[in-house]
Amino acid sequence: VATVHDLSVFLWPECHPKARVQVMQKALPKMIKRAQVLLTDSAFTRAEVAAYFNWPLDKIIVTPLAAAGQFRPMTACEVASVLLPRGLNYGRYALFVGTLDPRKNIDLLLDVYERLPDRVRKYMPLVIAGFEGWKSEGTIARLKAGERAGWARYLHFIDEASLPALYAGARVFLYPSRYEGFGLPVLEAMASGVPVICANAASLPEVVGEAAVLIDVNDADALYEALLRALEDDQWCLQASERGLKQAALFSWDKTVTATLSAYQLASQ
Repeated sequence: VATVHDLSVFLWPECHPKARVQVMQKALPKMIKRAQVLLTDSAFTRAEVAAYFNWPLDKIIVTPLAAAGQFRPMTACEVASVLLPRGLNYGRYALFVGTLDPRKNIDLLLDVYERLPDRVRKYMPLVIAGFEGWKSEGTIARLKAGERAGWARYLHFIDEASLPALYAGARVFLYPSRYEGFGLPVLEAMASGVPVICANAASLPEVVGEAAVLIDVNDADALYEALLRALEDDQWCLQASERGLKQAALFSWDKTVTATLSAYQLASQ
């Protein structure tokens, strides 16, 4: 039984370092050839794997991920020890969590934030948390310029213990990624009671259902309008939070375990 999280090294090779692509393009087909049953995180990846490797769908089991219990709504007091040392205010920032690389489409966020009214973007800055990744030099330079102008913060890597509070303290979570095999950050944000605006791409619509605002990966105007509403409309945020919590509750690690066990039973037949 083997797990395939996504096919980005085959379908989006330009979004990975060459060495990784070379290794994975050799190793993954060999692994799949040896397997009796495959696991994927999403129905989207299941369909991609079946088509790309000509694998029977009935031998691919979807085992969706889930948010850990630490990701939940929190009060300002609960998150203060994480936010205050980083100069952040509860409910007063837009958040992105993930590695800085071309696939994550972070430059679209910067394009939109550069257009926001100065009073709005300084009151509700853009906060980016994650490894620098690769091919991120231009993005980091733009982030630093935004920091100097007072409307952006780059926190680099955030430890696992601090991450739930960082999510729970956000006004809105932004995730314009071009390609995901699942998209765990959007689920963690919804479980934290934070409204989500994400790309209408790959597996993300499957994860967020009708709980998030979906935008095209190249549509800066749509993202601008959705973001401005999220930053200014308290009632919309409350409703979006409630929808997200209901959607996140549909995913659990118990369900993941059950689906994984069914895959092993299938492989043993």
